[in-house]
Amino acid sequence: MPTGNQTTRLIIQLGDGATPTEAFANTCGANTFGVTLTNNLGENTVLDCDDPLDVPASIVRHLESQDTSVTISGMVTTEAWAVWREWADDGSEKNIRVLIDESLANNGGYWTLPAFLQGLELGKESSGKVTFSATISGAGQRTWTDAAA
Repeated sequence: MPTGNQTTRLIIQLGDGATPTEAFANTCGANTFGVTLTNNLGENTVLDCDDPLDVPASIVRHLESQDTSVTISGMVTTEAWAVWREWADDGSEKNIRVLIDESLANNGGYWTLPAFLQGLELGKESSGKVTFSATISGAGQRTWTDAAA
């Protein structure tokens, strides 16, 4: 039974804010990534033009806005901690990249979008390693770029 060409190559990268060419980097220690793409719909109730009193009205929906939210979690590493601490402390907008690291033939590419760090949680159990979980909210339109051919 065919199962399709499955991928394991999803990663979230943070931009460094440099101009004119911004660099995007992986977060050392991160091992769990999630992305939610949301289409926020509006709706209107439309009456039947020929028989508005006896024919049930229809609901017509339209796209009002789009949103992107991202989660990333894993182990806190000393290499990555400064970037996340600074982002949490200054509350600035930062560009992120949501990378599907596949070839163009396998529909690879990435979304780039401005985003805010909505939440950063640190945790530790007993003598274990420190973990982090971050929620990132889109702050503007996401743009898709196909993988290089």
